[in-house]
Amino acid sequence: MPREIVIAFAAITWEESVAAIDHVDETAGVLLAGVAEDDERLIFTVNRIIWVPEEQYVERSPRRLAISSAGWVPALKAAADMGLHPVFFHTHPGGEPLPSALDDDVDAALAGPFRIRARVKRYASFILGGTVAQPSFSGRVLHEDGSCAAVTRARVVGRRLHVLPAFEAAEASVAARQVHDRQVRAFGAAGQHALGQLRVGVVGAGGTGSAVLEQLIRLGVRNIVSIDDDVVTPTNVSRVYGSSSADDGRAKVKVAKDHAERIGLGTQLVSHEGRINKREALDLLRTCDVVFGCTDDHIGRLNLSLLAFYYLIPIIDLGVAIYAPKERIRSITGRITYVGPGEACLLCRGVVDPARVRDEGYEPDERARLAGEGYAQGLGEPDPSVVAYTTMVAAWGVADLLERLFGFGADDIAGELHLRIADRKMRSRHALPTPGHICAEPGRWGLGDQEAFLGQRAWPT
Repeated sequence: MPREIVIAFAAITWEESVAAIDHVDETAGVLLAGVAEDDERLIFTVNRIIWVPEEQYVERSPRRLAISSAGWVPALKAAADMGLHPVFFHTHPGGEPLPSALDDDVDAALAGPFRIRARVKRYASFILGGTVAQPSFSGRVLHEDGSCAAVTRARVVGRRLHVLPAFEAAEASVAARQVHDRQVRAFGAAGQHALGQLRVGVVGAGGTGSAVLEQLIRLGVRNIVSIDDDVVTPTNVSRVYGSSSADDGRAKVKVAKDHAERIGLGTQLVSHEGRINKREALDLLRTCDVVFGCTDDHIGRLNLSLLAFYYLIPIIDLGVAIYAPKERIRSITGRITYVGPGEACLLCRGVVDPARVRDEGYEPDERARLAGEGYAQGLGEPDPSVVAYTTMVAAWGVADLLERLFGFGADDIAGELHLRIADRKMRSRHALPTPGHICAEPGRWGLGDQEAFLGQRAWPT
């Protein structure tokens, strides 16, 4: 049974739910959510709220609700039709979000109908209390065997990333405060605890990815998923953190795992030796809270962009390019792009090239043949790479996460930052979602696990 239960919202859906606290009387609805689950975590990704119609309240007051079955049965049909999981939701305006004896009775009565009509194996409920300015929540899941587990955290994804502990959640440990004393002075004990609770994916363990991993480990992120299909070569040692000349031929993710253990801060690093265009690798990222994209391939970036919206997981995609004709640097550019609900996807931004996606889908021999015939782009020579610049862009990427997580910096934080490193200049850029793309259609957000994973029925093996 999963040890942690998280409920994730797009910022616009969270704001819609929080606005209901402003009503003097209790308000109810059904959250339709996607699901992502592994052995350790169960994530509900909220797609939409179906509110109980006013005429279906039998009784409604600041401290009590009674609803006719017509107020919630249509939402269960919608959940079943969409392959989503219903979560019964109501407010305690101005009060604590803890279930009352009446709430216990309601959950017990609704559990069976919710499971049967929505064709799900669990019943889940969510209570929002406090005020619009300071909302708080609790939630629980009733399993078929009669056991009950509490929702531990909420993740709210928009231009900012909010990670909210459940009401009466445990305090951060004293040990964590001691180890990260200097950071606690910047982020507070609660902020350090939030960092420690994150599960972060890092796709790519080369120059940029290994520098991201290095910083996440030392920041106190305790759960990391590292994905890369490559091995260390002599030309990698000059920029891959944690590597040495003795690691020639070893998988980069294994080097990263050993390095995390040597640092000794208790980081649990799951390493996967594979490509991000495979379902197995993406499955490991479904239950992450944020993912760093440190890969050059366009298929990988497209898949990460889809993951951001299907699972409400912010993606921080990083890129470094050195233009050095005849071994003389003419320009160095870095790019940090934040993708998630409320921001344009990587296709809209022109970071992903559909033609490159097509070409990268070919096996290397087939791609070389097609390139020779002029039908595909060739594999090309390795690009220049320098540790100072891959590290610089990695640091900007990790700093982007911290800024969005802890809420400092500009309110109108842009989705993309461009660094002209050789010119010592930078600029930020907003981009609008393109109609028809997933980033422009909130109805497609938070769908979670579907029969067609990320909207694609066939995956390479």
